[in-house]
Amino acid sequence: MKKHRIRPTALILRDRHVLLIEYEENGEQHYNLPGGGLKKGETLIEGLVRELREEANVQAEVGPIAFIYEFHPLHQSGDYSPDERPSLHIVFACTLPEEQVPELPLNPDPMQVGVRWVPLHELGSLVLYPNIADYILKFADNPTVLPLIEDKYLQSYERRS
Repeated sequence: MKKHRIRPTALILRDRHVLLIEYEENGEQHYNLPGGGLKKGETLIEGLVRELREEANVQAEVGPIAFIYEFHPLHQSGDYSPDERPSLHIVFACTLPEEQVPELPLNPDPMQVGVRWVPLHELGSLVLYPNIADYILKFADNPTVLPLIEDKYLQSYERRS
């Protein structure tokens, strides 16, 4: 079994809309929250900032963790192949300054066809991978968060002889 892929992801809400990345594959549309796998040496936040720039051409403020989604091919909903790589999606509550307008980047992923603000009430009618629409709606109605504790901000113990 392959190692888990770590995937920081952005949950950006504005005026009862959620920012989604639109894909077309085999003639069918589906959506994802913006985000993606980490590159070697990146922190979660660095990776998410890069992915937001690459997928939606924006610079968002990364906030605390909204929720975490784990995919494991041997313990799944049935929507995925059992050969897929396990992944851990860390979904951050992010904010986007009003002046930032999400748009398709100059060099999008070959299957990416758009960047959309989707009304929350339409989430149930879209194909969203993973199918976390209910969790997005629960978060929108009751935004409870988990802190990301980064070691660089912790106070170091004094060395004792």
